[in-house]
Amino acid sequence: MSENAPQSISLDDLPLSQLQSIKSQLESEISEMTSAFSQMKQAQSAFRECKNCITSMSETKDKTIMIPLSNSLYVPGKLSNIDSVVVDVGTGYYVEKSTEDAAKYYDGKIEYVQSNAQKIQETVEQKQTSYRGLLDVMQYKITQQRQGAKPAGVSA
Repeated sequence: MSENAPQSISLDDLPLSQLQSIKSQLESEISEMTSAFSQMKQAQSAFRECKNCITSMSETKDKTIMIPLSNSLYVPGKLSNIDSVVVDVGTGYYVEKSTEDAAKYYDGKIEYVQSNAQKIQETVEQKQTSYRGLLDVMQYKITQQRQGAKPAGVSA
C-alpha cells in the first residue's frame, strides 16, 4: 500500500463535536460552490447576450439605434460597418474581430463556461449527498446519546 494513499475514517467513529465541525465545513463549501455556479450562469448569460447582439446587427444596418454613452445617457446613431466588432477579451484588452469570428469567440466562451458550471454542479451534488449522510450519522449519534442519558430502572 502506498504511503501517500488517503486514509478513510468512518463517520461513526468520530465524536459529535468533530461531526459538527465537518458539517460547518460542508455547509461553507456548498455555499461557496453554489455562489460560483450562479456567477458562471451570469457570465454565460452575458456571453449569450453578446452573441445575440452580433447576430442581430445585420437587422439594424441603416436603422437609427440608441448608442449608450453611460448607463442612463444615449445618443441616436447608425451602424456604418457591421462586418467587424471590437471584443473585450478581458483585463482591459480589446480585439477587433470579424462578426463571424466574434460569434465563434462567444460560442467558445459559452461552451467553456457551461462545461465549468456543469463540473461545479456535479461537485455541489456530491457535497450535498455527503452532507445528508453526515446529518443522518449525527442524528443517529444524538438519538444514541439521548437513549443513554435516560435513567436506568425507571418504569411506567
